[in-house]
Amino acid sequence: MSKHYDEPWEQLQQVRSTKEQKETTRTKILKTLEAHTVYRDHRNHYPMKSIVATTIFFMISGVFLWLILLESGQLQTAYEEPIGTELFTWKLDDVYPEKSDDGMLLYRKGNPVEVGAVKEVTEEEKNEIVTSLSMHVEETLGNFPYPGTMYIEHVKMDVSLRYHFFMAFTDEKWIHITFDYPQLEYAEIFYAMSTIEFKGKEPYVHGEQLYVTHGYGDLLYPVGLEPVSISLEKEIYHWSNASSKLYYDYLGKVVDGPGNWQQTTVDGLTHTFVHGRWGTELTITLDENEIIYEFVNHNREE
Repeated sequence: MSKHYDEPWEQLQQVRSTKEQKETTRTKILKTLEAHTVYRDHRNHYPMKSIVATTIFFMISGVFLWLILLESGQLQTAYEEPIGTELFTWKLDDVYPEKSDDGMLLYRKGNPVEVGAVKEVTEEEKNEIVTSLSMHVEETLGNFPYPGTMYIEHVKMDVSLRYHFFMAFTDEKWIHITFDYPQLEYAEIFYAMSTIEFKGKEPYVHGEQLYVTHGYGDLLYPVGLEPVSISLEKEIYHWSNASSKLYYDYLGKVVDGPGNWQQTTVDGLTHTFVHGRWGTELTITLDENEIIYEFVNHNREE
């Protein structure tokens, strides 16, 4: 090392703290450290850990509970899938649905003319439809696969009557199905509604033959008829589950039904009736699985 630095270094080595100065310095450092020590309150630490653990427990328990309810079928207040072509079927094979912007449109095979529609509506929308349109009939269909309410709307132009059916689908939604007559015959409309099934919703099975009137008429018809030939004077239907017992039960319904039909003659399975008010003569014949209606209106002006 150069002599130039020797002298200052020796002088610096001679600068030493006394024992009292060292003790004073040590005491100040300890006090400074004590003044800046951060104390953690362990009493608050454990409750916070407990709250977090409890929250996680409830979240996990909730997920498992939801899965259990879903598996058991109890969590069915909402139908997750919107109504679609794959979610319902009926035995009216000639009529099929196609998706539209707000539901589905119904068509008959080989015919581009719309014959009806299907969509989901809320309670408010249902009430608005019923009150805003010219509805002439309101009837509860309690014994159909999905009990609901039927309305008949008088429509102009190509559609004479429009049938409206509303069925509760979830806690908040209704299924609204419309059919247009004469694009579809009355028997076809009720055949569809008596055989409809929704995926995941068990249909109600009445177990007995159902009867309905067609249009504004007062003659009861068995539900489940498939039209074979329809004209003003003669109607022929295929009745798949026809039997002698059902046929005679039905004839009794005609007499006791809403119309004023009085039986006049009987010839085997051919029965003739006259309407007490209008004078219309009606002959009903069962021919194996075909039921035939023939009408003669004696009061009709030529």
